[in-house]
Amino acid sequence: MLFEFPQMYRAYLACRRTKRNKPSALAFELNHEENLVQLAAELREQRYQPGASICFYTKKPKAREIFAAAFRDRIVHHLVYAALAPVWERVFIHHSYACRPGKGTHAAAKALQRFLRQITGNGARCAYFLKMDVKNFFMTIDRRKLFEMLANRCPDPGLLWLLRTVVFHDPTLNYELQDRKNLRFALPPHKSLFHAQPFCGLPIGNLTSQFFANVYLNALDQFVKHELKCRYYLRYVDDFVLLASSLEQLRTWQAEITRFLAEHLALAINTRVTCLATVSGGVDFAGFIVRPGYMLVRRRALGNLKEKLRQARPQLVAATPGYHAYRFHEETVEACRATLNSCLGHFQHAQSRRCLGRLWQKFAWLERFFVVSSRKVVRRDEPLRRKSRLRTQVLWLKRAFKQHVVLVQIGNYYEAFDANAEVLSTTAGLRLNKNWRGFACGSGFPQTLLAAVLAKLKKQKLPVVIAHETGREAQHAKQRALSMIIEYPTN
Repeated sequence: MLFEFPQMYRAYLACRRTKRNKPSALAFELNHEENLVQLAAELREQRYQPGASICFYTKKPKAREIFAAAFRDRIVHHLVYAALAPVWERVFIHHSYACRPGKGTHAAAKALQRFLRQITGNGARCAYFLKMDVKNFFMTIDRRKLFEMLANRCPDPGLLWLLRTVVFHDPTLNYELQDRKNLRFALPPHKSLFHAQPFCGLPIGNLTSQFFANVYLNALDQFVKHELKCRYYLRYVDDFVLLASSLEQLRTWQAEITRFLAEHLALAINTRVTCLATVSGGVDFAGFIVRPGYMLVRRRALGNLKEKLRQARPQLVAATPGYHAYRFHEETVEACRATLNSCLGHFQHAQSRRCLGRLWQKFAWLERFFVVSSRKVVRRDEPLRRKSRLRTQVLWLKRAFKQHVVLVQIGNYYEAFDANAEVLSTTAGLRLNKNWRGFACGSGFPQTLLAAVLAKLKKQKLPVVIAHETGREAQHAKQRALSMIIEYPTN
């Protein structure tokens, strides 16, 4: 029943959930029913072979080599995960937080904080933590040991064949390289599958790799909980933390864990990042600095956000000695909005009010583009985009920018209305029309004269707001959005 159409279709829906607009997903979706039937037949007849992966490299937050599987192979990965996850969920310890429903980095950090409160009696007692990390984890996983672990809990011969195909597939033999910036030359050899030992290494970027990582380190979890009897233990992928009231106890556990990993899993501890200290100084885990009473955002997360905003600023803000022009470049504004909301969703799990306040002060230009709160960022022109009539659009612009001359694109012209039209007519020498488009008066000019009109308005230091047509319709009316804001510094 595993390779029947209903199971295949559920795996397809799960796979396309966050990949629907990708070219490979769109190509598959054009004829998805026939493609799924063909894929199911290949699996039933054991003819399936993984296709070419896309190999690319990232440098943030760390230098990594990523192998992105083809879309049809991702469907197979979801199929494997759906079949194995219920079996292994009954085996995993509760405090393993990677790639599991209801878990994740935020749940891991909050669980660690609960542990810190318990072991210290809400800060009344001294306690210690041991934080360890597996050295080159994904590149040193022994696929033969992994397959043996999976086979022990897989009675289905068809699924066992598929597991053997997926686990022992080597993406370095069939891939498409995408590395325009030549980042591969800056990647250390020990972090690349191309330099991994035979039968070692899992490709970073696949759902199965994340799940298999949990399976592989489950032996460590069971050893720590049932052999070492450590009550306060958490793991997120290959990072794990142990808490104890005795420093000597943690040193003993450190030696036992190092020995166990070497003997049973052929893994080594990254001693460079191993940390043994008191919990009062905070534990750097799952993206937060965790203390019994509060959590802080890691500096690296805040630094990454600042770097992205600095990179976006030249496309959005043109600052000259005379004036500042804020340009609503659609792709850049949307990218900033998505980045800010993602970071705010992460920061809200920590005490971040002060650092966010400093962030808004440092990047004050954000307020021209967004309405900012502690939890969400919304585009400043979002209400304008929802207006369905020209009159309501103009009235919203006049209320939102009372001190500005508002110019609205209407076809091939820019027009201003009421008091704005009078200012435009006087400054630019344009004709003033009475009873214009439902307003008391109006004035306008062709798009080709925009630069000349703006030069006259700038000469008088008049702040300007320009709204353009997006090309879409909002309830049978032209949708409009902000295009540019021109203001003059007060100092």
